[in-house]
Amino acid sequence: MRKQAKTFIGNTYFIYTLGLIFVFCLWFILTYTIGKGNYYFPSPIETIKKMGELLSSSYIYKGIGWTLLRTLIGFAGALIVAFILGTVAGQYQKVYLFLRPLMLVMKSIPTAALVFLFLVLSGSKFAPVYIVFLISFPILYEAIAGGMHNIEDEILDSLKIDATPFVTSVTKVKLPLAVPYLIVGLTSSFALSLKTEIMAEIITGDTNYGLGSMISAYRNIDPTDLTPIFAISLIALIFILIIDLIGMLINKHFKFESK
Repeated sequence: MRKQAKTFIGNTYFIYTLGLIFVFCLWFILTYTIGKGNYYFPSPIETIKKMGELLSSSYIYKGIGWTLLRTLIGFAGALIVAFILGTVAGQYQKVYLFLRPLMLVMKSIPTAALVFLFLVLSGSKFAPVYIVFLISFPILYEAIAGGMHNIEDEILDSLKIDATPFVTSVTKVKLPLAVPYLIVGLTSSFALSLKTEIMAEIITGDTNYGLGSMISAYRNIDPTDLTPIFAISLIALIFILIIDLIGMLINKHFKFESK
């Protein structure tokens, strides 16, 4: 009996649930300590009520759909380019070293600076898509190239001894072995891309539909009531938690831990 209880307490999903409960408890504490009505920290109860109201209207689903669509377009473009460059860099060390400074620069540029840059270059309609591309691309690239570089030396030596053709060694051996790394990169970068898309929509302020534009609109309607903003953010958070949970399940399936 004790062993079963210990296993249950040590269960990953149980600990994950405890973490969620802790977040809501912390939310209650902040609401009743520094909150002033709904000005700073609306209570979880009021936020969930507002979320229910939003989910009963078609407008919120248009916002969710457009935000996800822009995120998927930017993310898919980044995945295609990262797959091509990451495969080449994973095969050739000199290419990986040559592209490393570029990846460091792309990771280091502040996201807000990118928003204003693409706002000028492409306008508010397409700026969030380009920003998602630039944010997710380095992560996906490193996942693919890094995964191929982490293949055991014995396998690489056997490929050299057997004189395995380039295409065969990449498609049949290296890429399949790099799949766990790619999956980790996919789950982590997509969640980050979704948050970046929402932030870009808020800053650009002119994307018609989108969760970010909805947050901006409600902020302009009544700056003293943050309940709608928290409700929309909670909807986005649920999507991100689902993505995070999917990543945990996949990692457990592959029995893989990122290094």
